Amino acid sequence: MGTISSIKEGSTFGLQTLTASSLFLGCLVIFGISYYLFRIFFLIDRRDFFSKIALHAVKMIRYLFIAEFVILLGIMPFVYYTADHGDAPGLIIIVGAVVFLPLAIATFVYTMEQILDNSIKMKDENDLTI
Repeated sequence: MGTISSIKEGSTFGLQTLTASSLFLGCLVIFGISYYLFRIFFLIDRRDFFSKIALHAVKMIRYLFIAEFVILLGIMPFVYYTADHGDAPGLIIIVGAVVFLPLAIATFVYTMEQILDNSIKMKDENDLTI
C-alpha cells in the first residue's frame, strides 16, 4: 500500500497522493513563514526590532524553513518515477535543487539569528552604561 508497492505495481496513485499532500503541507508552512515575517515587519515599524520577540520570530522562521525542506522531500519519489519513465534524469537535479533551497535559506536565517542575538546583547549592555 505504500510508495514502494505502488512503484512495483505500476500504480502512481500513492505517489501522486504523497506529492499532493506534501505540496499542500508546504503551502501551510509558507503561510506560517509569512505570518512570522509580518510580525517582524510590524516590530520594525514600531522600532522594536532588537528584542526577544523578534529573536523568537526569526527562530520560528528558521524552524519552519527546515520543516519546509522535510515536507518537500515528499515530492522526490514522484519526481524519480516521472524522470525514470520519461527518460529525463535532469529533472531529478532541478527538483532536488528546489527541494534543498529551503535548507540553504534556513542556514542563512540561522546566521542572521546569531547576528540579531549579538546585537540584542550589545544593545542591552549599551542601555546599562551611563
